[in-house]
Amino acid sequence: MTHIPTTVLLVIAVLFGNSAQFQVTLESDDMPQGGTTYPLVNTVVLDFGLLETIGENAIWDASNLISMGDAPLTPSPMSDASITATLAFNSPFNSAYQCDFFLPTEFPDLGIDIGIPLDGFNSFYQTGNDHYAIAGIGLSSSGFDLPVAYDDIDEFFPLPFTYGETFSSSGSFALDLTGILGYWLNQTREVTADGWGTLILPSGSYDVLRVKTELVANDSILIEQLGEPFLIERIQTIYQWWGEGMGFPLLEITTTLGIPTFSTYQDLQTQNDVTLEMAPNPLSHPNPARLGSSIQWGGQSNAPWVLSNVNGQKVASGKTDRWTVPASMASGTYFFTRNGMTERLMIQR
Repeated sequence: MTHIPTTVLLVIAVLFGNSAQFQVTLESDDMPQGGTTYPLVNTVVLDFGLLETIGENAIWDASNLISMGDAPLTPSPMSDASITATLAFNSPFNSAYQCDFFLPTEFPDLGIDIGIPLDGFNSFYQTGNDHYAIAGIGLSSSGFDLPVAYDDIDEFFPLPFTYGETFSSSGSFALDLTGILGYWLNQTREVTADGWGTLILPSGSYDVLRVKTELVANDSILIEQLGEPFLIERIQTIYQWWGEGMGFPLLEITTTLGIPTFSTYQDLQTQNDVTLEMAPNPLSHPNPARLGSSIQWGGQSNAPWVLSNVNGQKVASGKTDRWTVPASMASGTYFFTRNGMTERLMIQR
């Protein structure tokens, strides 16, 4: 695989990113999908310009991010949920709490025996019902879940969601295992899609929508063996750069009092087998292309071509001088290669 130098990526973003005028609109297909592994890695962010840049056709240069450890996430499909969780979060008779995937999480070591064998907990998410949200959790023990539905479902943002839109939401739930453990959550979100443009990561450049979330949360926790409950107040700002079809944000930075405290990005480079020798001139037209539309290219007749996704997997190929994008194809970023040259091809709905 040929890696593009950072300076070249930045030039490409400036020269071609601005001309594309590609605005990302987030829909259900762009959210996490059950059974798919997303190559997230932890990182440290020192460039505060990433947080301050907003507006139309912006460029966020995060090409100097360094991996501080792999943290891949694989959402589980609801078909893998326990019986109790299925009844709570995948029942056709309870549409308000119908979920699309869940994320298993290890239970933290409290250093004490709370009296019940907890393996961890699962968080259950919705990507339908016109929003991306978390509808409940499940304390996991011996293959079963003790489901706890949110009294007020915590919506991250509506779907579809695009530049310039704002959204306010609240969320709350109560877990009360009398004599053992109690956990009560109340929180609010103020969400703004405050920018769109090009995000440059170590693996390449991507068209993104930037979503800023101001979160105020109160966690009340009671562990009976420790006595009185204690309150944790969280005031955080979360910055996310979303790309179409990427599942999780390509880059996410959480700040507390303006200081980055947690950040991850998707290291697509580790899975990308595409030879990125970028073409000096456009290869295909139109770019961006629409689902169901025809793409054509000039040059040598009947030369082989390959279309690959960001993970280096071939999704189409041929020897024609035009190709019709299937209406069922996932929108997002692809790489079109012909005659040994590659260009980034955006496919929109």
